[in-house]
Amino acid sequence: MTRAALALLALLPLPAFAGFECKVDRQCGGGSCETYPGGPFVIEQTGDTWAITADGQSWQAFEAGFIDDTGELVLVMPPQGGMSGMISIFPEGQFLFTAHAAGPVAISGEGACVATGG
Repeated sequence: MTRAALALLALLPLPAFAGFECKVDRQCGGGSCETYPGGPFVIEQTGDTWAITADGQSWQAFEAGFIDDTGELVLVMPPQGGMSGMISIFPEGQFLFTAHAAGPVAISGEGACVATGG
């Protein structure tokens, strides 16, 4: 009976975790915008949370849901490592982020994503 139960478990569908690689085209802060000098943001669903890595740093984010019927995926990064923020990924691949650091520091950016996961 144990083998039959294991075989049935193996046939159950597993959730496909989503993932994105997002290239930032420009970042803005302090009243001006410039080309983003860093590498891509790698965003991977890890179950109930999302792992975000960029330029050797990593953060944990939580899915805030989808906005209206636009399909915009919103991820919220609570305070960690001296910053907090929000990421939006749109169905057409547009990518927006806002990061807030200690003090009067806020940076926003935009670019495009490609899907890498389920």
